[in-house]
Amino acid sequence: MKKRIFILDDDLSFTKELKTFLENLGYQVQFAPTLAEAAKMCFPFSPDIVLLDLQLPDGNGLQFLDFVREKLPNATVVVLSGYGSIPDAVQAIKKGAEDFLTKPIIPDHLQLYLDKIFERKQLKRRMQLQELDTKGIMFVGLSSAMQKLLKTAQTAAQSEAIILISGETGTGKQLLAQFIHQHSPRSQAPFVYVNCATLSETLIESDLFGHEKGAFTGAHQMKQGRVELAHGGTLFLDEISELPLTVQAKLLHFIEYGAYQRVGGTDMLKADVRILCATNKDLESLVQEGKFRQDLFFRINVIQLHIPALRQRSEDILPFVDYFLAKFARDLKKPKLQLTETLKERLLTYPWPGNIRELRNAIERAVILSTGSVLTEQDFPFLQKPPTLGEDHLFQPRPLQQAVNDFKRDFIQTVLNFTAGNQTQAAKILQIQRSYLNRLLHSLKE
Repeated sequence: MKKRIFILDDDLSFTKELKTFLENLGYQVQFAPTLAEAAKMCFPFSPDIVLLDLQLPDGNGLQFLDFVREKLPNATVVVLSGYGSIPDAVQAIKKGAEDFLTKPIIPDHLQLYLDKIFERKQLKRRMQLQELDTKGIMFVGLSSAMQKLLKTAQTAAQSEAIILISGETGTGKQLLAQFIHQHSPRSQAPFVYVNCATLSETLIESDLFGHEKGAFTGAHQMKQGRVELAHGGTLFLDEISELPLTVQAKLLHFIEYGAYQRVGGTDMLKADVRILCATNKDLESLVQEGKFRQDLFFRINVIQLHIPALRQRSEDILPFVDYFLAKFARDLKKPKLQLTETLKERLLTYPWPGNIRELRNAIERAVILSTGSVLTEQDFPFLQKPPTLGEDHLFQPRPLQQAVNDFKRDFIQTVLNFTAGNQTQAAKILQIQRSYLNRLLHSLKE
């Protein structure tokens, strides 16, 4: 993947010559001669470095510096300055520019200078990953979108407000909840996790609020619930959309009054708990369908943080790949593997329906099964296109039933890739019985 440089300069002969020089070095380059054009072009291009002239026909480049700092906080800004505008360049550095270069620019000097900038950026990225990893939290992304989200999360963490984290399966909702807890005043107290989808209605109530001895068959002794265990700390309710309606009512009462009863008990107990929730479903739609209480939805939706899907922030994909390659090489005591450029491009364009979890599983499998020092597309079976008659097998002329079966087979394989071959988890995602999934797999192979 080419490193990207954006040039804002109204000297077209200089800019075109510079663009050609940088492209010959392997950079991807775009340029604009005015502030107005740069504002339209720069953000979609998402450059690593911005080379900025300050004297422009429609304003001062300092205005664009403010734009870059707000919209592209990870971009490095270098000012291109004539000797007469050095005071302005110094002002730009005070506002966040990395440095300034005086014109005329010596090509060899510029090449070394850019190499050093990218080396520093890579070092900073590694330090960010190590810092978050040592805290026990696998990073959730270094893209500008995720950095903005983490900044908002860090601010929200200082309050006691309930936070609702939304996002597709595998995007890192639990990791974000842990991040919020660790940046909150309750960071030294317990962080208690509850998966609302894993237990039956009776057991989830007992798991949350505890039970008294003899409350039901098998309750041989009193048990503390997760609410009680989280006292003073944070209670994280994952997949809250799966919480039964009867338990939703009791949770709402606890949120409102901080009071609850153990199953089978009569005493009203109190707990001081900060609540975080997560869902991969549209709670407003569930409210309309009568499957989720409207009053509870309003109560937990005080602050909502949405984690974008991995396909919506492709700039995070290769950093994740690099992180997982290093992690699994370290865990498996193997040398770190390299990726071909073709493989990088394929990983960037793959939609990752299982998000970070699917990417993690894919890299782990590739590292375990690798026999060489370089990974290629052959090490990622899901990237291999099935044999087709046409450019797209969905439009290959064939009977309707065959097309349906082909789609089923491909979709089920994608889900199995996401679950690393675990058929029980795959059946749960597909919302079918595991035995039926087995029969489907056999029938689709025939």
